Amino acid sequence: MKEPLVSIIIPTYNRAHLLGETLDSISSQTYQNWECIVVDDGSTDNTNDLLDRYVSRDNRFLYYSRPSNFPKGANSCRNYGFDKCNGEFVNWFDSDDLMQPDNLQLKVDTLTSDLDFVISNSLNFDEVGNISRPYLLAYDLSITPENFITGRIGWITNDVLLRKESIKIRFNENLRSGQEYNFFSRYLFYTTKGKFLKEDLCYRRIHKDSINQSTSLQLLIDNEFYLLQDLGYFASSKIVKRSLKRIIRFSYKLKKSSSLSQIQLKVLRTLRSYKKYKTIWYFSNWIILNAVFGKGYIFIKKAISKL
Repeated sequence: MKEPLVSIIIPTYNRAHLLGETLDSISSQTYQNWECIVVDDGSTDNTNDLLDRYVSRDNRFLYYSRPSNFPKGANSCRNYGFDKCNGEFVNWFDSDDLMQPDNLQLKVDTLTSDLDFVISNSLNFDEVGNISRPYLLAYDLSITPENFITGRIGWITNDVLLRKESIKIRFNENLRSGQEYNFFSRYLFYTTKGKFLKEDLCYRRIHKDSINQSTSLQLLIDNEFYLLQDLGYFASSKIVKRSLKRIIRFSYKLKKSSSLSQIQLKVLRTLRSYKKYKTIWYFSNWIILNAVFGKGYIFIKKAISKL
């Protein structure tokens, strides 16, 4: 029986100095029936020369440039790579991280016919060789949207091998961070037929250019707004309440930002759409006190308590 094809999809931008090591880790997979689709987001380094060498050496590597009709960004590249992939299974991966040699084999062996996805573990590593875990493992909890969104369970994009036919959504191309959180928060409303694989199968590189090193309060607020928007009617009252709490807290911490007035207006509109009128009253009082005196935390606490 022929082994199923696995599509590994990698967005990249100016990572030629790291990407070769990532591609070597894919070449070293014990599972051989894969294709690796690299989508370049307009690199200005020698990414093109690097990929030309890999493509000429192994036709399982496929190299594309992001089309001009796709907006710039890693999510656009992930979506375009998905459009181009032929595999029965899909594993999105990052261009500076590494696969353990048995990564694909163990995932494919675990992804039985009654499952849509399987989740392994990653370990962080930095430039001086320090190893750490990026999240707490919670194998005893059920895989549900609520558990994922509230942070009770978690994983990163690299960890998950998905059955292609189970993927009914696309990555949000407006997001600048939190892409995987947004994607899997929505994906789990379509299927929760997954399984934790208790193996460390990826190494995630932590360096000064890592996206998790540059996440700002503004981005965190944007991520919560997009999550509410993307979930739509899927969002339970518990999820809505959590996102609104985070938005209000982040707004308070961002109280001296030049973009605060725009955020405050968006918060008020969002609260109105969910008919949170008591929260609107307290949040409005904070806006006034913050503008005049730079204070008003008691009103933020009240606003949150009325959600």
